[in-house]
This record gives sequence, C-alpha cells and structure tokens, in this order.
Amino acid sequence: MKKIVLFGDSLLTGFMDGKTSDSLAKYILAELTEMGFPGYELVELGKCGESSSDGLARIDEAVEAEGDFVVISFGTNDSLRQKNTLEAFGENIKEMIESFDASKVILLTTGYLNTDISVGGDNEQQQRYAQKAKQIAQEVGVNVIDLYHHMTIYPKPNEFVQAFDGIHPSKEGYHFLGALIARDIKEKLLAEG
Repeated sequence: MKKIVLFGDSLLTGFMDGKTSDSLAKYILAELTEMGFPGYELVELGKCGESSSDGLARIDEAVEAEGDFVVISFGTNDSLRQKNTLEAFGENIKEMIESFDASKVILLTTGYLNTDISVGGDNEQQQRYAQKAKQIAQEVGVNVIDLYHHMTIYPKPNEFVQAFDGIHPSKEGYHFLGALIARDIKEKLLAEG
C-alpha cells in the first residue's frame, strides 16, 4: 500500500474545535479515491504548536515513515509566535525538504487568518512566510501549494477558517485543503506515467 506522510504543525492534524481530528486525512483519501487513485495509507505526523525548528528537530520521524509522498506544512507558529525569523524559517524548510527525494515532496504554505477572531494574527506576515516557502520550493524544485493564495482568491475567505480560533481551517477549509493536496498527488502520479 502506498503511503502519504503528513508532516507539520496543527494544520495537518485536522485540528477542529480545540482537538485533533481525522477530517483532513479523510478528505485527502476520499478525493484520491474519487479521482481513481484508491488504496493509500496516511501517516499523520502533525503536532500542535510546532514551529519549523521543532519540525526540523524531528525530521527523522518523517524520513523513517518512508512515504511515497510527503506533505510538509510549517510556518504559522513561526509567523504568529515569532518562533523563527523569516530567514531561519526558510533555512529550516529547505533542510527539511532536502531530507527527501524532491519528487515526493509537496510543500504547503501558511494560510489566511480571520484577524477579527485571531486578533494577534497578521495576514501580511502570513503572506511573507508563504512567499518564503514558495521561494524555497522553487530553489529546490518541489511542488508547492500556496494555501494563502487559494484561500484569498475567494470573496469570503473567512468561510475557510474556524470561528473557534480564526486560524485553523473550518470543515469547508479542510475539505478544500484535502482536495488541493489530492490534486497535487494526482498530478505527480500522472507525471510519473
């Protein structure tokens, strides 16, 4: 059975209403099955509250999972809590990516925040971290999903964010994210032939 490793912060844990859930994992698998790619196993290695430096410290865990695809998502805690400067974040992400075969990696950027609810949030800062992730992805040649962009091209991006905290995706947001990840995996599979 092929494996998809979800390696990141709480965004990849399906965090809903203050606790982790399997919602993102279910959406990814359902989307892949619907696209004609059933039979995947998900290895969930997301941890709440982690920064990119925390992720880098446990990168071996993700490498040892031996995924056919690896989704990497860090940056929101770096951005919100200033745990790492933009440059340190970029270096951490680059080192994480270089731990894998580039053809297996999908990098997910930071997303949009509802700053009416997450009053400490700063969408300009989120965009800076998203841009840094995109820059690193281009440098090392991996796929990137610009979550911030995808969320904000819609007229009502707050629908994609939980009213609980203004940070984590809502049910609709996780469905949307699952579809984006599944689409990227499908493109990689089709490119492989």
